[in-house]
Amino acid sequence: MRSTLIFAAFLVACNGPSTNDDDDSGVVVDPFEVYINTTATATGDHTCYDPASETWNSQTVDTDKIADYPFGGIVADFETEDAVPDATVDVWLADEFDGAPDATGVSDTNGAVTITLPSCQAMTYRTTTDPVAEETKDTFEAHQIFDVPSSGTIDEDLNSVSTITYRLIPSLLGVSVDDDKGVIAGTAFDCNGEAIEGAQVIVKSASGSIEEGVTVNYFRENFPNRDQLETSADGLWVASNVPEGTLTIELYTYNGTDYDLIGATEVPSLASSINISNIYEGFGDGVRYPDGCLVAAQ
Repeated sequence: MRSTLIFAAFLVACNGPSTNDDDDSGVVVDPFEVYINTTATATGDHTCYDPASETWNSQTVDTDKIADYPFGGIVADFETEDAVPDATVDVWLADEFDGAPDATGVSDTNGAVTITLPSCQAMTYRTTTDPVAEETKDTFEAHQIFDVPSSGTIDEDLNSVSTITYRLIPSLLGVSVDDDKGVIAGTAFDCNGEAIEGAQVIVKSASGSIEEGVTVNYFRENFPNRDQLETSADGLWVASNVPEGTLTIELYTYNGTDYDLIGATEVPSLASSINISNIYEGFGDGVRYPDGCLVAAQ
């Protein structure tokens, strides 16, 4: 989800659909139909969830699997995957950006950060660098969960989006960045954790209304495409011009006659930042634990 995702965040600013209630003829337009209109058959394994049940799946975490481990990955640039030195990593173990972080570390010249993180616990983290250096745009990732590491060290990387990347594409397109709003991005996953092709997302506010002015886009052959109406094989989606607040991103697929809500994620949108949260089929909050974290079936 690294290199191409950020490009779409700004491409949609000038190519994404409008959510105005009225079109040029004065006819009232249902903003829901602007976003959820695909007739594609979604790929993937959808056997773990029945949309007709209207009840999200649940998981039982084995509390014995929750333990602290040294972090062995690096802070990596979202586009280039290069190590990011002098990046501050803040972690909130309650999985919400609120109050002082529970853990903080700073990456060295190789991008490595000395920090202890738990396995099998949902958390939110932020990476940032000195604003004067303009190295990193505030990057938040919600619902991050690490599996129990077999090596005794958590080796996954943490994302960091550079300010240069944040500004480059809109400048090429002649689009002004709205620093009062944020960007939300993620991947749609099926029951097996594989990317879903043929799905669409919609952004809703905390009150359940569709957020007007938000633009949504998808990818084609690993690059954003203005004509791509739904997720392609990479499952990537992105919403830009997102107002601040806690948003719900809903994931829909077409069943041949109607649209099924098959997953959702709850994610905070913060101004002038990139906010990452994936959607997992059968789950309504974006929190899906790895199988290694769950109570073993009897």
